[in-house]
Amino acid sequence: MITTPTVLVLGAGASHPYGFPTGERLKREICAAFYAPDTAAAQLLYPPFSETAGFFEFREAFLKSGQPSIDAFLQHRRNFLNVGKLAIAYCLIPCESELHLYEMSDPARGGDWYQYLSEKLDAPFERFGENRLSIITFNYDRSLEHYLLNALENSHAQRREECARALARIPIIHVHGQLGRRPYPEDGCRQYSQHLQDYREASEAAAGITLLHEETSGSLEHARELLTAAERIAFLGFGYHPVNVKRLAIDTANIASKFIIGTTRGLLGKEVQDVQNRIHAAFGSLLSVPQYPDEDSLTLLRSTMFLG
Repeated sequence: MITTPTVLVLGAGASHPYGFPTGERLKREICAAFYAPDTAAAQLLYPPFSETAGFFEFREAFLKSGQPSIDAFLQHRRNFLNVGKLAIAYCLIPCESELHLYEMSDPARGGDWYQYLSEKLDAPFERFGENRLSIITFNYDRSLEHYLLNALENSHAQRREECARALARIPIIHVHGQLGRRPYPEDGCRQYSQHLQDYREASEAAAGITLLHEETSGSLEHARELLTAAERIAFLGFGYHPVNVKRLAIDTANIASKFIIGTTRGLLGKEVQDVQNRIHAAFGSLLSVPQYPDEDSLTLLRSTMFLG
């Protein structure tokens, strides 16, 4: 069990081992899918009753915007909000594959840290919710929830409904929403599935996505409360964008020192020091980074014994 108050903060790199694109890769996939008004993607997502037909215009603006991610772009171009969310859903739904969770074919994407986390959470079923873990994710996918739900069901031979209730005791906050109107795996939520047959399925998934100017203060306030109470914080696959770090920043005046670690894949030279300074200002403690910059989430968690 995890007995120390622990928070994992997840960026796109945390889901990358399980078949989901990084922010830069998602941009390339969106731009490839909507390169012309008559592409299969645009045709699937253009229902007769819609007034948002500008997928091609959206793609051109996004491609040439200089913005590295779709959420950063849509924060500036709110006129493309509806088509942008549909584009996100169109590209991410096919990634919700169980095959990707259990048969990881590309070691370059990173190790299986979901399994490692599941091992650390292991407890008698009735005590699973006593694990002192919270998760703050900037990702839209529900892959970690689905993995842990399956692990509970298959390890303990409990009904799925009981497993969902046990999992609900582990706070999982999606800062940017998720692929579905209702949180997974609540009753009535969109099922974890890679199948996308029509506009309605994409629309259902897109309806759960929220961006910076749409977010309610409640989720971020809850995230800050968890970060304030945590003794350990791990940033996994996180890009450390200044805006995102600032939004999570807590009052450091009266808090004890925290053990904070984070992956640094993609950062070069003094960029690492800049990130360390940013985290120190936001959380009042130093960020411990990997000895080797290309270490993935699993290697970082194991080498630091972060989860015990």
